[in-house]
Amino acid sequence: MNKMKVAVPCIGQTDLNASVSPHFGRCDSYAIVNLEDGKIKSVESLSNTAHTECAGSVRMLEENGVSLILVTAMGMRPYLACRQFGIEVRHGITGTVAEAVQSYMMGKTLPMTENSSCEHHLNQRTE
Repeated sequence: MNKMKVAVPCIGQTDLNASVSPHFGRCDSYAIVNLEDGKIKSVESLSNTAHTECAGSVRMLEENGVSLILVTAMGMRPYLACRQFGIEVRHGITGTVAEAVQSYMMGKTLPMTENSSCEHHLNQRTE
């Protein structure tokens, strides 16, 4: 049996119809989607109370068993924290939680690299 926990940052409360937040670390909550054998088995809501420093949200997700994060974009520091914790990140996600997960399951998401971190954060580093 193939099981996986996927986190998706959300605006407001989480369910499959929640909108994906464009801000990973400053989202309201995370939808924790439990996949089993390529199917959605359940969705849990995890409030984003851990954003006190860049790796806080990543650490919280790792402690909750997340192995994949689907994001619109992410800054370099949280991305590096994901790498440190062994969490895969895929970016370019929009729409709802259900659409994000479906896009991942259909192989339509992009793996994040150091070169694809959020432009806003890249600009902040040079200022």
